[in-house]
Amino acid sequence: MSPGPRRPLETPLLQRVAVQYFERRSRAEARPSPAAAADAVHVLNARERAAMRAVQRGAVGRSAAAGALSGLVAAVAEVGAQPLAPEGTEVLSRASLEFWLVVGVATGVASVLELLFLSWDILRSTHELARVAGLELFGPNRTASDAALVEALARAALELPNPLVHPAGIDARRESSRLRLVLASLAYKAKVGVTSFLLKLLLRRVLGRVLVRGTLQALLPFVGVPVTAAWNALVTWWVLREARIRAMGPSATRALVDALFADAPPLSPEGRLSAARAVAASIVRTQDLHPNLTALFDDVMRQVGDVGRAELDDVGAFLAGLPALPPAEQRLSLAVLAVACIVDGRFSKREQALWSDALAAAGRPHDVTAIERLRVAFVRGDGPVDDALRAL
Repeated sequence: MSPGPRRPLETPLLQRVAVQYFERRSRAEARPSPAAAADAVHVLNARERAAMRAVQRGAVGRSAAAGALSGLVAAVAEVGAQPLAPEGTEVLSRASLEFWLVVGVATGVASVLELLFLSWDILRSTHELARVAGLELFGPNRTASDAALVEALARAALELPNPLVHPAGIDARRESSRLRLVLASLAYKAKVGVTSFLLKLLLRRVLGRVLVRGTLQALLPFVGVPVTAAWNALVTWWVLREARIRAMGPSATRALVDALFADAPPLSPEGRLSAARAVAASIVRTQDLHPNLTALFDDVMRQVGDVGRAELDDVGAFLAGLPALPPAEQRLSLAVLAVACIVDGRFSKREQALWSDALAAAGRPHDVTAIERLRVAFVRGDGPVDDALRAL
């Protein structure tokens, strides 16, 4: 399918709220960005890296503290409510109901306050990451790409899912199991509660023989304190890492695509189609329309122009077309695929399988050294990556 006009997509309410928050903060903030003016956004010098690490460390620490406090409130409520339902109380009794009502209200209030604080603090930290990286999110010459980047940062901060269908017709779910997607979503939503429950169960079974029963019963409600703190810290670190990668994405994809096509010969229709399909194939295999992949696809399409009405997200057609390409066009398609596989900061097993299949289709030996080197350079925000691109 050829790229058609972009269809307006419904914007989630939380995303709109986050974007408005970013805009208010940008307008109210008088501090200039500390980033070096000579650097592209995706190139991080020592000062920018230090500033971003400081932002991330502060957010992780505050997140852990908020989780510990929320878990402590729930634990204290459980211990304090124990007299309402002493050991041996029937589960369906009035006393048991009163016990769980007290614990549930305390836990619910603490959890809501924790969620509100974390949402605000991660939004604030995401905006600060963009600022220290040198991004001007709401400048006077704001473009559609700038607006898309702001929305991508908002989704990262709030852990909202990416769109699944590109307006050009690329369906990230083309090879996905709907049941698997549902199960993955449910597992994500239950992460803290399930982790805490399993840890409590483990303590009962393993430590029950070591600790006296009274001591064990007193300790169990507090298991959730370190669990929630640790999980909050991990999730916050991951969210801000993702925000940093998204902040660097549009600048990096433009530079990488310009470098790839700079020395490319005039492309045949098959060569142009293969380059476009390389990005679409990565989207299908990752099962996620990451904003950096969207930016990469748009940059590649600006280079290749019209590719006709062929179906772009057919991975089989992409692989089948590689052997017939001239060597220069084949190398370009593989290089575009390599960039697509790492531009979200990961090189997943599904992407590794796609890369392996593409190398096999092109009659080349399997090698992940060069692509992994490119991924590390991108995530770190290193300078020119020409050597890594040439090694592909």
